[in-house]
Amino acid sequence: MRYPILLVALFSSIVMFAQNYSVRSRVLTLEDSIPVGFATVRLMQSDSVMIGSTLTDMNGLFDFDTALKEGMFLSISSVGCKTTDVFLPCDTVIYIESTNELAEVVVRGSKRYVKGTPRGLQISMAGNPIAKLGNAMEAIKHLPMIDASGGGISVLGHGTPVVYINNRLVRSTSELSSLSADDISNVEIITNPSSKYGADVSSVILIRTKKLNKGFHAVAAGNVSASEEWSESADVSLNYHTESGLTVLGDLSYGFSGFKQDRHYVEGFYSESNPESKYRTDTYSEAKSKSQSLMADAGLNYDFGNNSIGAKYMFQRTPKSHYCGNAKSVMDYQGIEDVIASISDLYSQSSMHHVNTFGSFALPANIGLRIDADYVKSYRSSNSGVDENNSTNMIYNSNVSKASLWSGKIVLSRKIGKVEIEAGSEISYTRNNQDYLGSSTGNQDFIAPETDNVKQNLYAGFVGFDWTPNTRWNIYGGLRLESTNTDFRQNNVLREDLSKSYTDLLPNLGISFNSSVRMTLFYRASVSRPGYQSLDNTYVYVTPTLWETGNPELRSTLRHKIGLNLYYKKFILQSSFTMNKRNITSIYRHDNTDHINVVQPVNLPDYNSFQLVAVQQLDFGFWHPTIQGVFYVQDLKYGSPVRKYDKPLYILSLNNRFDIPGSFYAYFNLFGLGTGNQDVIYSRGSWQASVTLNKTWKNWTFTLSANDIFNTWRQKFDTFTNTVDYSSDIKGASRSIALSIRYTLNAAKGKYKGKTSRQDEIDRL
Repeated sequence: MRYPILLVALFSSIVMFAQNYSVRSRVLTLEDSIPVGFATVRLMQSDSVMIGSTLTDMNGLFDFDTALKEGMFLSISSVGCKTTDVFLPCDTVIYIESTNELAEVVVRGSKRYVKGTPRGLQISMAGNPIAKLGNAMEAIKHLPMIDASGGGISVLGHGTPVVYINNRLVRSTSELSSLSADDISNVEIITNPSSKYGADVSSVILIRTKKLNKGFHAVAAGNVSASEEWSESADVSLNYHTESGLTVLGDLSYGFSGFKQDRHYVEGFYSESNPESKYRTDTYSEAKSKSQSLMADAGLNYDFGNNSIGAKYMFQRTPKSHYCGNAKSVMDYQGIEDVIASISDLYSQSSMHHVNTFGSFALPANIGLRIDADYVKSYRSSNSGVDENNSTNMIYNSNVSKASLWSGKIVLSRKIGKVEIEAGSEISYTRNNQDYLGSSTGNQDFIAPETDNVKQNLYAGFVGFDWTPNTRWNIYGGLRLESTNTDFRQNNVLREDLSKSYTDLLPNLGISFNSSVRMTLFYRASVSRPGYQSLDNTYVYVTPTLWETGNPELRSTLRHKIGLNLYYKKFILQSSFTMNKRNITSIYRHDNTDHINVVQPVNLPDYNSFQLVAVQQLDFGFWHPTIQGVFYVQDLKYGSPVRKYDKPLYILSLNNRFDIPGSFYAYFNLFGLGTGNQDVIYSRGSWQASVTLNKTWKNWTFTLSANDIFNTWRQKFDTFTNTVDYSSDIKGASRSIALSIRYTLNAAKGKYKGKTSRQDEIDRL
């Protein structure tokens, strides 16, 4: 813990010096709260004599240090905005109004909602047709650099992002569904996160909402979809914002979902001691799942002057979830067949309580202070049973997991001249207890009761800077130090081989040049830790010859990435070279002792990978297509016997928006997953098409969508490792038609401003 304290103390000693008066503000547009970059800010005396001038940076920030005299004011001007005079002292946020002339140009010209930033891109939602798509979840799915083929949100080439709304971390996608897209000012997609984010964060989405309106605001929405099974959801979002700065808010959502799939698994395997003896298991399964979900939260913000405080409580629960499978496995040993029919049932429940508090303060000497604290308590239970050949063999599993987390984060910030500096520290205490019971009438000795108790203490300190010397150049960087101590007890006995301590030093550095083409060159080190369920050393039935288990010996993954990003008009090109150390993935092996195949996570040998991500936006009258592609290649070698996993992988998508008279918008999207390797997995390729029709009428928004309209999507993957060749082919849970109806009472509502201090540790629970 001494490292974070030293960093904060060092930072404080640097920036804590006295000034007569320091002005540090951000300039935003009044209409949609977009930062006004490179605006001219003049410091004026009461008789309109100019004392000095400066420019806002690309984020709309500027500062002055001056002796304050009566009648002094700021005169702010920018192309496309009205000149605005603000008397001192002033607020930390200054709004200026756009001129009609600029608005006219935007309407008549080719609309450019996207602009590159040193760490990614920013999308304005002002006048953007995507803002008509009802809720934030649907709007984000149609943004550039976003892959929504799996139903969720993923950043192309950068994995699942962490999402913030007004600096508050989003814990559930139901929050995005309750936020009206029309209330969003802009969305920033960060593909090269700074050191203040978690060490394992690969991408970030920042959502900023429009300026608050006082009064009562409400959004109610319902969604129903039909596929092989019916699914429906409903959510209500309420808040009340007063002129004095108090916001009281609450959300409630409920969902019922289900799916049905046809699955085909193939296992070809042999024993290393007898490679001539070939085995094969073909499993044909029909899988069904139904589950319920409930989310409720309540919180408040209070803004006073340039300060904010708040607290929020969130409750999430899965009251009931049931998975069932009806399978037939055909096992072939050198021409001798054996058939096993099995019925599987899995019942599970889960719940989570989450309390977050925050404080944001403007301190003397123009220092910003941000404090976030979290407490999380979660519970998960599951009971499963497998019946083989009419009770010839019965397998039972029971698992109960209880976890808790205490965490806190403090960040100090200050702008000195043209350099923004941030420094802070984080701390988290995690406890995870798992109790496992298992039995089998077939005398599988590897199914044994086990209790795992894991305690982890994590300390981190970070410092970062962002220097914008002029309108052309931007240099940024940072350093993050993390120290982790783990205590692992198995059946109440300390496992010294699994109780380890790690210290990681994670630097990042970037330089950006902005002209007609924006270019950014960067380096970033990151680390990611395995989830607690991956450490569970118990066995779960998959097929008569395949079992799944965890690996308590897993170590964290370390990545060193060097990247070059280019932005030109509506074209984006991101390239990166990554050195992967101890990357975690699931492999298959044959266990000679128990005569079964085992799938479990392991740390892979070190390997390198190269990736290209390209996005091109076009406009042809009422047709607005976006072409996106990913190319990925690696030099991985793994296994016994050693195999190469170096086939290039590609992804292509074509997203089309059609502007239809009558304020209708239609979307037709094509997505293709090509062939190739990622880790030890080989994709055999697939594709799908989707259609969305959107209409907004007064306070109502109607969205009709259909996914996988040609019923072409298949999950076809091969994992050939060691002496096991495993293939899967899954059909179903992709083709659906859905109707969403949303009603909004007063727009531009208040949002909770807190953010979770350790999102990565919460996810591990």
